[in-house]
Amino acid sequence: MIIRRLILIIGAILIIIGILLIAALPILIIGPLLIAVGLILILLSVFQNGKFLLGLISILLGILVVIVAAAIFAILGAALLAAYVLLFLGIALIVLGIILLFKAC
Repeated sequence: MIIRRLILIIGAILIIIGILLIAALPILIIGPLLIAVGLILILLSVFQNGKFLLGLISILLGILVVIVAAAIFAILGAALLAAYVLLFLGIALIVLGIILLFKAC
């Protein structure tokens, strides 16, 4: 139950970061992508589905968030704090997904 809440919080943070990136930067794909990832995580963590599905989706979306963080590093440089936060959240999603997969098996 705590892992689901952590995934819910990470999804909300991703939505907030996506909205801030839409407002601040002219990069059109990164903000909506983060909002979509956050909404998927919130919906999957709120509804009671299997641990295996939530773990697998968390790992895949965590990899996607790490790729987005790398894109922000490449486009805007290392001065932007959002890239570091996204990198941390992506790694956290991957770790939480692995924990859920081990609990499911």
